[in-house]
Amino acid sequence: MPAQGSRRHGPPADKYATSFRRQFRVVTIFLLAVNLTIGLFARHQQHAIIDYAVTIYDTAFISTNYVSLAQISFQHYIDERFRGAGPAQTSEANELLETVLDDMDVAVERSSSAQTREKGQGIRAEIAELLKPQADTPELKQRITDIQGRLERLHEKNSGIGLQARDDIEAFSYKSDLLLLCSILTSIMLAGLVLFMIHRMISSLKQRSSDHLYAALEGMPQGFSMFDDEQRLIICNGKYAAMYALDAGLTEPGTPVRAILERRSINGTAVINADHFVDDGMAFALQPTAVSVEHQLEDGRIIALTKAPLNTGGAVTIHMDVTEKRNSEKQIAFLAHHDALTGLANRVQLREHIEKILQQVKRGRKASVLCLDLDNFKIVNDTLGHSVGDALLCAVAKRLRDLVRDTDLVSRTGGDEFSIVQSGAETPMAASAALAARIVEALSVPFELGDHHVVIGSSVGVAIAPDDGDNVDQLLKNADMALYRAKEDGRARFHFFESEMDVKAQARRTLELDLRSAVSAGEFEVFYQPIVNLLENRITGFEALLRWNHPTRGRVAPNEFIPLAEETGLICTIGEWVIRQACAEARKWPSGLRVAVNVSPVQFRNKTLVPAVVSALASSGLHPDLLELEITETVLMMNNDTTLAALHQLRSLGVRISMDDFGTGYSSLSYLRSFPFDKIKIDQSFVRDLIDRPDSIAIIRAVAGLGHSFGMTTTAEGVETQEQLDQMRAEGCSEVQGYFYSKPVPASEIAQLLSVFQERVQAVA
Repeated sequence: MPAQGSRRHGPPADKYATSFRRQFRVVTIFLLAVNLTIGLFARHQQHAIIDYAVTIYDTAFISTNYVSLAQISFQHYIDERFRGAGPAQTSEANELLETVLDDMDVAVERSSSAQTREKGQGIRAEIAELLKPQADTPELKQRITDIQGRLERLHEKNSGIGLQARDDIEAFSYKSDLLLLCSILTSIMLAGLVLFMIHRMISSLKQRSSDHLYAALEGMPQGFSMFDDEQRLIICNGKYAAMYALDAGLTEPGTPVRAILERRSINGTAVINADHFVDDGMAFALQPTAVSVEHQLEDGRIIALTKAPLNTGGAVTIHMDVTEKRNSEKQIAFLAHHDALTGLANRVQLREHIEKILQQVKRGRKASVLCLDLDNFKIVNDTLGHSVGDALLCAVAKRLRDLVRDTDLVSRTGGDEFSIVQSGAETPMAASAALAARIVEALSVPFELGDHHVVIGSSVGVAIAPDDGDNVDQLLKNADMALYRAKEDGRARFHFFESEMDVKAQARRTLELDLRSAVSAGEFEVFYQPIVNLLENRITGFEALLRWNHPTRGRVAPNEFIPLAEETGLICTIGEWVIRQACAEARKWPSGLRVAVNVSPVQFRNKTLVPAVVSALASSGLHPDLLELEITETVLMMNNDTTLAALHQLRSLGVRISMDDFGTGYSSLSYLRSFPFDKIKIDQSFVRDLIDRPDSIAIIRAVAGLGHSFGMTTTAEGVETQEQLDQMRAEGCSEVQGYFYSKPVPASEIAQLLSVFQERVQAVA
């Protein structure tokens, strides 16, 4: 099992603690030395006091001896004085008395106290009085006896003082020695106590410092390890052990670096593709300089390793797992040049790649840039949801990658737009044409996205470098113009760039600007084409058809500006105006005549249709049953809740709904089941091909039969000849519409048209 915590050995706090302890020992020894110095000084003073006391003792002893001598001499004096009274005896007695006085002088001089000195001086004075001639009277004898007694007492006094001084000296010396010893012992105990307290304080500091150190190490997000100069482990944290899957035995202090490296070489944490991992690791450990490196391990992780040498030898190493960081950086770098959804190159990488290819083009080579977008993608995205739209884009990306070579670049430049750069072909035009054809074919195959069966298409524009451009912007612009040309030609095809396309693009941009101001400028006008009921042989309504009267271009055909209006979103504003205008005009017609208005899928997507219809009916006063909205199969491809809800809202208002251009899509029959239409309009292409294509008659017959079965009116568009009219009547169509009866006319001519038609009917009758 990997070690769970830091292994402690020789932490850096020891050095600090040792230094701290050394400093406190020095201070303690200094204090002890001061204490001892003071004690020795006191001892010296003690000896001085003792010497002084000894002096007192000696003085008292000398004084006592001389008093004793004085006593002896005085006794001799007494004996001599009272032995006889002759002159000889008196002279000898006086000599003895002089000796007594001399002894008393010394005794007084050496007296140990002022009291004994004063007493001695008094006794001497009385003895000196005895030198005067005096008769031997009883008073004299008494005086001598008193002096003798006083000498005895002085002797005893001095003797007692000396003995007491001696005893005091001995006691003082003993007590002083005892006090000094106690002082020394107290100092030693104090020093010991201080050292003990210091030791406890240092141990506490060391423990706290150690705890803080290891808490910090364990709290590090990086792995930490320290090795000595013999390449043995001093300390490491749990992150280091876990990072390299080291068990507790390999994280003990003193573990050799080689042992750790050997374990890593077999547990999957060695450096990837390192054939001599252990030896290389030892060489790295022995490097005396600071170094930072990154290694990828065998388990895929990326470790950033920083090594810093120690002054005492060895090194500290920091190990950081930067796998997520590096992966994020790679992801960021990838996203900077790739599309996040499909993984294809993005516009940035596309431009960089074209720049490189253009460098090859300058050396005589050629390359192709293909731009494409998806037909009906917005419908899929809006109806089935963005998740299905995203899945469709990813599926398209996969098909495109499968179509190109490894040297070609496929990119998604935004929305449903893709670009492909093809290079290295010997015949660029033929190669790009073949690739474009494969793209159109591959993307026309239905996509199975979960429960959804999605059918789209694609148009492709191609520009050849350097013929169609020698810089990135020009190539992309020209390929884009070729793409628009392919879409104008009917979609699901490809087109090469042609020089005149640039002129057309400029004209298209100008047309868009003019279109934006056409409504406010009053340039639009609604024309009406009659719809004739074959059974009753009468006009039952009119289809509203928009016309644009441009001030300089003249009459602009609908197929020129309607697709542009849908592409730019202007169709919503224009469509609302047409509905409002048609309702207002129809309100003026004879009772029972309906007006049919074409509705764009864009109006459904922008959710503006229902409010526009409600507003137009309210403002015009037209009965809802007289308004008929014509939708194409494209609207039904938007088979989501919002679209169906809008259709049912319109139906609930009383507005009639008809399917226009029926039969031109992939699933026309299935759409009849998705909504209860009031009318089916057979596309004019089937009517026009009656003579050349017998299958058109079969289709018309089938549609008319469906109409009868579902209780729907069937209207054939594009009837221009009597033969076509007769055929439509024969196949059971309910209504017809076309130039055979009338071309579209302005509102001002409707009354005349109705009158002429009525006269024509009566004439035939």
